[in-house]
Amino acid sequence: MVLKPLEFSDALSDSPWFRQNLHEHEQALDETAKSIKLIADHCRKLISSMRKVCQSQRGFANSLVDFKVATVGSTQTDDERAIAHSVKDFGNLLLKIEDHRSRILSDAETLYLEPLKELVENINTILHDSKRRYDKESQRFYSNLEKHLHLSTARKTDFREADAQLGQQQQTFCQASLQYVSEIQSIQEHLKFAFVETLSTFLSHWLTFYKVGNDANEKFRPQLNGIQQKVQKAKQSFETTQAEANILKTKMLTTHLKTTPFASGSSSDNSSSSTTTSTGNIKQGYIYMQEKSKIPTKISRDVLSRPWTKYYCVFSKETRIFTMIPVNSSAKTVKKKAFWP
Repeated sequence: MVLKPLEFSDALSDSPWFRQNLHEHEQALDETAKSIKLIADHCRKLISSMRKVCQSQRGFANSLVDFKVATVGSTQTDDERAIAHSVKDFGNLLLKIEDHRSRILSDAETLYLEPLKELVENINTILHDSKRRYDKESQRFYSNLEKHLHLSTARKTDFREADAQLGQQQQTFCQASLQYVSEIQSIQEHLKFAFVETLSTFLSHWLTFYKVGNDANEKFRPQLNGIQQKVQKAKQSFETTQAEANILKTKMLTTHLKTTPFASGSSSDNSSSSTTTSTGNIKQGYIYMQEKSKIPTKISRDVLSRPWTKYYCVFSKETRIFTMIPVNSSAKTVKKKAFWP
């Protein structure tokens, strides 16, 4: 937007064209203040969102630093140690980047928001306080000028006193008019550099943040490529091992079913059924037993529905020791009671 300049000579003449031009300048400043306020609000929301992102990112990074990968076996290979430690390196990289973001956010109030707020306040001060003084002096001067026209011509001394008073009021009005125009010119010139200076500082700091992230990426890239190669190697090894494990599972299941069939039997003391497994000199498995009770006088449903007790049994041919461990049906209880005596 291009406005006609406000000249001091036009302010002193106080013509209708000057008043119209002054009004256009006031409207332009008012629109500028609203726009800057809107930008400041968006900037504040952006900074608030970035603080939340920074907090979430730190929580994510700290969880990576604290994460530990468990490996199977007595020792770790070099690749396993590198893969396990890489997660911590990922977290430390994110924390380093977030440290720089935190420094930018900590200065945001002073470097971005306060200067924008100050610009809006300065414009509003001119459009309200300074304009109010200018309008007050203008109204007073023109009101006294109209009164001066109605003075009686009978007493010349009244004219001299009124002329002197009117001249003083005219001087006060002209001073107020020049001051108001000067303040408008000053804030318009100040806006040319102050607003852009604040935004350029904001943009410079955020571009520096992205540069820090890019530099960290370039520095970390060789290590990341090495980790990705180790992960790909581990993935291929896993797929090969998984295929071999599936073949071994099928083979062992077939052998197990051939050598350890389900067996059942009965005796005078109890009746039992069992599934057993033989490995070398040790035979082991579960046995279900129904304890002997007194001979009932008559056969009833209760006799046939007596509960079975589950045992895990181990027999060693070398020591000729037979061990029976009572267990419950739930897997959790089995784990608690399946101790070797």
